[in-house]
Amino acid sequence: MELVEIKKLELVTNSFAIAEGVEKGHKPVIQLIRKYLADLEEFGRVEFEMRPFKTGGGTQKQEIALLNEQQTTLLITYMRNNDVVRAFKKRLVYEFFKMRRTLAAKKMDRNSARLEYKPMTEAIKHEREAQGKQISPHHFSNEADLINRISLGMTAAKFRVHHEIGKKEPIRDYLTPEQIHCITELQRANTVFIGMGWDYEQRKEALMGLFDKKHRQPLIEEQHRLAA
Repeated sequence: MELVEIKKLELVTNSFAIAEGVEKGHKPVIQLIRKYLADLEEFGRVEFEMRPFKTGGGTQKQEIALLNEQQTTLLITYMRNNDVVRAFKKRLVYEFFKMRRTLAAKKMDRNSARLEYKPMTEAIKHEREAQGKQISPHHFSNEADLINRISLGMTAAKFRVHHEIGKKEPIRDYLTPEQIHCITELQRANTVFIGMGWDYEQRKEALMGLFDKKHRQPLIEEQHRLAA
């Protein structure tokens, strides 16, 4: 498990990672968070969510708290200082600093993915108009679903359900850097293929080939890093 992660374009750590870092049980850390919740929420809302964790008996779900940098710093000041806690504080400072660069890159890639979507929709519109065919909203959603199924293994609608994302929230805020990069690249390639007059099946085959060649392994490696 990474100490610092990106959640909704914000850097956060979680109560389980904190407990491991200060070598305490998770229960007393959650209790401390709830005890000082009002103090912590002066720096933003503290979110709680259920996450799966591997145990000796298999995988179980456990409630964790997500804390931003200011909340985490405050929480640690409420802990008894010792060599382990001091070492964890230094590690935490370094991880938040390191992840700021990753977050900045993700924001840039997120904007690129959004910008690359428009040329793809324009290409669809131009191609259908050139063929004298009508344009319906599903022509655009079909292309988005094609890209998402290849990149994420599911449509945006299923991704929302799987990750419990609200209908009005963009899924881009929940994607990993590699996922965003993959979607951006496939959108760009698909725009070219549409302009070349390729049909849906031709484009699907070419995009899957591109995914296998350039993106499958980086995505697998990223998921292993996140799960470690």
